[in-house]
Amino acid sequence: MIDTLTPRYLLSCLPLVWLILLSIGCGSLGKDKQSDFLKPFAPIAPQNLKAFSQPLPSDYTLCVETGKTVAAQGHAIEAIKLYERAESLNPTATPLDSNLAPLYASTGNYSAAIERYQRCIEASPQDVELCNNFAWTLMEAGQLTAAAAEANRGLKIDGVHTRLQGPLAMVHYRPGAQLKALRGFEKAHGPVAAHHNLSLLEIDSGNVESAKAHLQIANQAIEPNSKATVLLTALETQTSKY
Repeated sequence: MIDTLTPRYLLSCLPLVWLILLSIGCGSLGKDKQSDFLKPFAPIAPQNLKAFSQPLPSDYTLCVETGKTVAAQGHAIEAIKLYERAESLNPTATPLDSNLAPLYASTGNYSAAIERYQRCIEASPQDVELCNNFAWTLMEAGQLTAAAAEANRGLKIDGVHTRLQGPLAMVHYRPGAQLKALRGFEKAHGPVAAHHNLSLLEIDSGNVESAKAHLQIANQAIEPNSKATVLLTALETQTSKY
């Protein structure tokens, strides 16, 4: 029996609350259909004072704000449903493209994410962070040429934006032809992290010996990368067994 509603207990109930919001409408729980409904401890205000009370937010606003909270807690699918519900409630409102694009991408719905990002880019073509996110999504969707073009477009806007070098490095990586990728990672994250990142790509491609070589270079730095040290130890331990 729960005597106190602890924060942990309240958080555990959130998924159920989101399902209720979606099934009966985001604003249904907030409407004061009965006197002081959902406010059992509130005193009954005189009629003349109630006239000055603030209006309740619309279903649209409740869906959007709840969607932001849900998304911030890492529940992408639930947040998508809330944002989509909000758009259906108010079709004339500005589309929630910037909210939905990264959520679609995080769930692997790249076609929907790309469509939303394209509209965001049309509205804010000089937004370099938006450009970076779009480039990563294109890369994850396997559209490497388009990803490189978008990253290069962003670098024309802001030539010192190092994060845009990340998707370019990923696009340029090929087993046995790593120089462009290495240079891109160096510009984005520095030489030590560059070798660490390249080792991960080499492992993914099955080039374990090449990965170990990159990790050894990373560990020779004055300030070695702790992740590179752990990964190299794991690889050497694994290969010594065979």
